[in-house]
Amino acid sequence: MKVLASLILIVFAVDAATQSTCSNCNYKGKNYPFLSRFEAEVDACMREVCYCKCNGTAVCPPGLRIRTCGDCTQCTHPITGMGIDPYSTFFFHLNCYRLSCLCNCNGTYDCPGAVLLSNCK
Repeated sequence: MKVLASLILIVFAVDAATQSTCSNCNYKGKNYPFLSRFEAEVDACMREVCYCKCNGTAVCPPGLRIRTCGDCTQCTHPITGMGIDPYSTFFFHLNCYRLSCLCNCNGTYDCPGAVLLSNCK
């Protein structure tokens, strides 16, 4: 019985410590509890699965997006010409940069990430 009482006290202490050091996330104008999983709208045809970290930041991996419409168009890879599924991430090199791009539902793509290649002059 003493072991059970000690275990219960430890659980309450850990829970109290977590609540005092963790913060909720504010993502796209909505609040989510820390250490929770939630979904947020990307656009009319896409939702993203996100996680609220203890430090109050939301993480939404691109690979966990959920397509809610079936009428999206593939993107065309700018180098290979191959089709890329909507909401997929793809990469290519342009001059001395490695670009990270995301295919949109309408067949266009955005490349917000660019990394300078170290072996390029």
